[in-house]
Amino acid sequence: MARIFGALILLVTVWGAYGDSPTPQPTSTSQPSSSARIEELRRSIEQLSPEQQEKVLQNLHRWQALSPEERDYLRQQERIRSQKREESVVEAYQKSGLHLNEAQRLQFRKRYLEERRKLEEELAKESQERRLAGNTTIIENLKKEFGTPKSSPTPTPTVVLH
Repeated sequence: MARIFGALILLVTVWGAYGDSPTPQPTSTSQPSSSARIEELRRSIEQLSPEQQEKVLQNLHRWQALSPEERDYLRQQERIRSQKREESVVEAYQKSGLHLNEAQRLQFRKRYLEERRKLEEELAKESQERRLAGNTTIIENLKKEFGTPKSSPTPTPTVVLH
């Protein structure tokens, strides 16, 4: 899901930067051109399953419906998450004590992020399973508590003999 959202943000960022303006924006030589980025994004989306592609399209429509303030807020939140990810990579590299060349550092970063994503997904799944088990226990306890009829004092008819 995060990958879909990330791809959507990239799509919208590219679209917002270049799709609305009639004249092309200047690009630095270190960044790929907007058409190259769009092509890369298109290929990434084509690799998704039809369900995932549909989800990307739905998210794009939701994005388009947002106000500029909401879009800016979401962009800022994504920048913060990205910054935290990068800080996490730097911290892991420093803790590893390794001294790698640039290519190896890029590979380290990629592997660290992959393994971190797997760990986060595993922890989320375990947490969800524990939550469901706990909910089941709570419901069973409440059924026992509220399901057994308590002997309520029901008035018994009295017969008066004369």
